[in-house]
Amino acid sequence: MIYHGDESIAKTVRDIGKWLVPLVSLGLAEILAGITLRFNVDLLVVYPVLLIITPGLMDLRGDVYGAMGYRLTKALHLGLAQPKYWSRENLVNLATGYVVSIIATSILALIGLVLSLITKLNSPDPLSLLFLASISTLIVFVFLTPLTFSSIIYLYKTGRDPSTFVAAIVTGIGDFTTPLVLLSVAYFHEVFPWYFKLVFLFFTYSMLIPITLFVHRNGGLKDLLENLSSSIIASTGSSIGGFILATRVALIESNPEILGVLPAFNAVIGAAMGYLGSKLNIDLHIGVEEPTSSFRGDAISGFIATYTSIATAGIIVTLISPIALVKTALFVLTITLSVLIVYTLASTTTYILTVFSYREGWDPDNIVFPIMTTFVDLLGPIVVSTLGLVLLV
Repeated sequence: MIYHGDESIAKTVRDIGKWLVPLVSLGLAEILAGITLRFNVDLLVVYPVLLIITPGLMDLRGDVYGAMGYRLTKALHLGLAQPKYWSRENLVNLATGYVVSIIATSILALIGLVLSLITKLNSPDPLSLLFLASISTLIVFVFLTPLTFSSIIYLYKTGRDPSTFVAAIVTGIGDFTTPLVLLSVAYFHEVFPWYFKLVFLFFTYSMLIPITLFVHRNGGLKDLLENLSSSIIASTGSSIGGFILATRVALIESNPEILGVLPAFNAVIGAAMGYLGSKLNIDLHIGVEEPTSSFRGDAISGFIATYTSIATAGIIVTLISPIALVKTALFVLTITLSVLIVYTLASTTTYILTVFSYREGWDPDNIVFPIMTTFVDLLGPIVVSTLGLVLLV
């Protein structure tokens, strides 16, 4: 005889299992980004402005390469593009990504510079900062663009849906390469004379005009403008979260483990909100009788999987940089309370935003995920660093 309680428990376990695989995988991938930040904390203390622009640039990779990947995937499925590497559609897609990347990067560098001047945080000179941000963006662009395109085309040719792989490329490889390249260049930027930096920037930005005209002539201007506006908004929000960390650089210097776990913290909770919003959106469209109750159950399962993923990342970070037992316990408490607070606020906001979008006749899939990832990128550093100041200092 099977009791309803047993069936409910079994369903909950199955639901948690569905969440665990993607979220734990994402958390493990984000550890690479966290380790890069954690072991370069000395440079970040010298130039806190890098703490401001790094989260924005990481978010920008997702905005740009996610859009590029999904545009190509959609075009392949609709028969608007052929699965080959050299085509006009791919060139327009690539050109769009270049323009969005360079313009948004310059805005992030400007925001970082202004905030640094206002709060008197150390920063390289304006020319060097713009050079650092732009050349790191260009290096990642040269590396990640062909990887994204070739992976999608290969998966499509072999009969598999590239959609899920796009997110893996963007969140995993993109988030790891961003701080790695940016901080590596920052160590050596003084080797380059000022006139080299100026020539590089002149060439990089002078290319924007002909490339934008090429996109416009081939009907891609709408995608470019939409991607540019959403990317600027989202990455700016993430940079504001980084600004909070930059103003608390003493906490980061004495507790670099925070930097080690924060990329996984933000990425996993952001991804969880995407899953929650998408599931609720489907329930609303198919007319589930009690979508609120269903959402509540999904949110609980999601929290368990989310906390497990972030805790796994935290354990690995503490293992590779051992700290005292008492401090380890306080660090775990800080992360635990932070996950509870941020997840609760984010899931509540996700529910309200999804329902509101649906009732207004908008598609929540186009609204909820980008807003919530930025929301988490901003709220995560605020909560973690605030609790860190209370418990770890």
